[in-house]
Amino acid sequence: KIRVVYNTPTTDEIYEFAHQLFKKVQLSSECSIVCLIYVEKLMEVAKVPLVSNTWKPIFMCGLLLASKVWQDLSSWNIEFASVYPQFSLDAINRLELQFLKSIKWDLYISSSLYAKYYFALRSLLEKSGFRDRYNQMVGGIGGIAASEAIKISKRSEAVKEEALLQLSRSM
Repeated sequence: KIRVVYNTPTTDEIYEFAHQLFKKVQLSSECSIVCLIYVEKLMEVAKVPLVSNTWKPIFMCGLLLASKVWQDLSSWNIEFASVYPQFSLDAINRLELQFLKSIKWDLYISSSLYAKYYFALRSLLEKSGFRDRYNQMVGGIGGIAASEAIKISKRSEAVKEEALLQLSRSM
């Protein structure tokens, strides 16, 4: 029997992985919150574990979907493949489809859920040094207005409706 050993990523590894995407694909800071919500939904609904050999593709796909739902000018899958050539465009497309199927195409995020995550993360940011590093990673400063939380709720509802429409047309 072969024993597989996975190394737990360091905070620096996680930071560098995320920083490359935020910098090169120009993701908004809100994408990190939406990504966290999607990743936790994947873990809860599909019982997908976030372990040392799965965190990169799951995190990347969460950010990709967050970009598509949140940003006015969303990222393309090919942009993510160019940042991380170890993930081919075909692999990213398949990963995105599997992620969506696993969460039952539910991309909706209510403004109250977004606010809950926002304030929970904000309390983490208050810890020494973390705020500066996070702001440097996402290129942002300051907080978010209630109107922004409502905007994400509306966008995610529109994406959900479009996904369901596409799914119903394919049946």
